[in-house]
Amino acid sequence: MTIRRKLYLSYIAMVFVPMFAIVVFSLAFLYVSGQTDFRAYWRGEKNLPYRQAFTIGELNEALQHRPDTLEKPDEWTEMFAKLGEVSAGVIVMRGGQVIQVSPYLKQLGPHHDWARLAEERPEYVNLRLYRFKTESLPFHYSDGTAGQAVIVWRYDSVPFFWHPIFGMAVCILIGLTMALMTYMMSRSIIRPIQSLNRSALLMKEGDLTRRIDTRAKGEIGELGKTLEEMRVRLKASIDQTLQYEENRKMLLSNISHDLKTPISAIRGYVEGISDGIANTEEMRGRYMETIKRKAADMDKLIDELFLYSKLDLHALPFDWKTVDLMRYLIHLAEESRFDLEASGISLHVEQLADRKEPLYVTADPQYLSRVFSNIFDNSVKYMTARPSAEANPEIRVSVYDHGTQALIIIQDNGPGIEEEALPHIFDRFYRAEKSRNSDLGGSGLGLAIVKQIVEGLGGSVWAENGVDGGARFCISLPAASGKDGDSH
Repeated sequence: MTIRRKLYLSYIAMVFVPMFAIVVFSLAFLYVSGQTDFRAYWRGEKNLPYRQAFTIGELNEALQHRPDTLEKPDEWTEMFAKLGEVSAGVIVMRGGQVIQVSPYLKQLGPHHDWARLAEERPEYVNLRLYRFKTESLPFHYSDGTAGQAVIVWRYDSVPFFWHPIFGMAVCILIGLTMALMTYMMSRSIIRPIQSLNRSALLMKEGDLTRRIDTRAKGEIGELGKTLEEMRVRLKASIDQTLQYEENRKMLLSNISHDLKTPISAIRGYVEGISDGIANTEEMRGRYMETIKRKAADMDKLIDELFLYSKLDLHALPFDWKTVDLMRYLIHLAEESRFDLEASGISLHVEQLADRKEPLYVTADPQYLSRVFSNIFDNSVKYMTARPSAEANPEIRVSVYDHGTQALIIIQDNGPGIEEEALPHIFDRFYRAEKSRNSDLGGSGLGLAIVKQIVEGLGGSVWAENGVDGGARFCISLPAASGKDGDSH
């Protein structure tokens, strides 16, 4: 619920809740008073002043024109009954003495001094919690004796204390309603804002681990969701920055290690030549060949570091081409087959089954070639280090059409990949061996470069172990809709 709607509802409640409470209180009071037909009661109370005036006028007419007839008991009984029906009574005096008091007044005040009331004739008098009004009607009896009738009739329809109590009750109800609405508003608005303020202070102090409560509705809930999203993004950014810093330190450490090893070897062989240890042409030639190989390894490492850094910074522009994938792989196999066969490994490219049309992908042919050569190098490295005695070493490349994606699977029959290493083999400088001094060599950047290039081409790459053993590398690339532009 929005804050505006909450305010509107609180204003409406402040108006109607007291009114409803007053109505309920009034009905309860009437019920306790013995009134069951409330409409008849209010109708009777509304017409009571007119009935009182008519009955008092009838009494006045009788007193002025036929006062002697009222001395008869039956006449007074009838008149007293009429007055009682309209909540009125009369005190009759003759010669200054009270001779009649209507039963209605006696019932209201059994011990009241009616003679004193008749003499003082106050304008208002309180009887049984109600306010009554008095009026004097002078007349003369037939023998000339002065008479006087003091009419006492109920002036208010409710007890005299009702008005101040009613006013106080209304004020109390309005005050309670306002206090309740204020409490509810503070609970639904101020508390969530205070919670958000505490969370913002924690974020200010650098604590981004505590989740911000977003259960509130309306504008405050939206604000909480925005702050929570900001917290998550800030935390991710800081974590990424810390990870980058950690990776930078690790990168420097790995580069130092991988460069120091061949440099130390080169230095040792140079010192061997200069100190005369290599004292024959054959030994000097072998030393020089080792120095050349170590220098080539350093050059390759620096080249891969340079390529990886450009890929990581997204600073490497791709030369996009529309590539006939099968034709490209057959051509690539012809170029790579010689080097692989020199290592005793055969390479096979399986034709795309159930498809007569070419399968096109949009890619950079040069860097796509780097992807395959790095994967081939990885397979060769492990297959030659731990050859299988049961089968001839081979690499098979298969292509599958998955609609909008072209799937390329490179399967070897080597030793496979350890399960705990599968999630990490595309990380930079990661080697499946426990020691970086392994005889298998490698910079640890080959598969990391594969991942960077494939993702830069809009695809994905993952590794798994084959069902019958060996490592399987899967590359998924977006398929092109047709032969657009140059085809390779």
